Amino acid sequence: MIHLGKHGDYHWLLTNDRFWSIDQLVVQFHLGQRLCIAAFDAGPLVPTHEELAQGWTTQRLVAISPPIYELLDMPYDNHDEWYVMSQPNFADVPLETFVQHGAFTLQSPEEIYSTYDATWEKGGFDWLTPVQERFWAQLHRIQPESYLSLGDNEVIVTRNHAFYQNVLSAAEASRLHNDSSFFVID
Repeated sequence: MIHLGKHGDYHWLLTNDRFWSIDQLVVQFHLGQRLCIAAFDAGPLVPTHEELAQGWTTQRLVAISPPIYELLDMPYDNHDEWYVMSQPNFADVPLETFVQHGAFTLQSPEEIYSTYDATWEKGGFDWLTPVQERFWAQLHRIQPESYLSLGDNEVIVTRNHAFYQNVLSAAEASRLHNDSSFFVID
């Protein structure tokens, strides 16, 4: 399934299908910016000596790449959380990671419940609305070009229209390959 939405000047896309070209799309549409890894396999990424020699740094628990170039090796695993931005400054910013919330989504609980069978009890997503509010507040405070949460769901949020369109195409191609459903949410 693919879900789409907009929040302020950010477009977002959510899918539960993993598509493996996301690192290539990040590089292609964010050259010169920096990849900021807030979570790597649900924890902090500690750059290796080789990565430090290539220009990786850290601020608090966020690993920051050198300016993105075509052959940049972007470490990723499961349950990763990335910010892509030109001038990262996490030194004084408390950062909550959202990929660690199981099934983190930008769909509202009401949208999720609308997919339930009428006989099912609706509940279990009371935690979601406050988490989403903290997410959007943090995103607007940090102001990244793009945000990616690669966990139970793939959550991509961006102000970069070309990146968004290409991610949508890649997600849809993955969906067609996996024979899933497609939903658009305004």
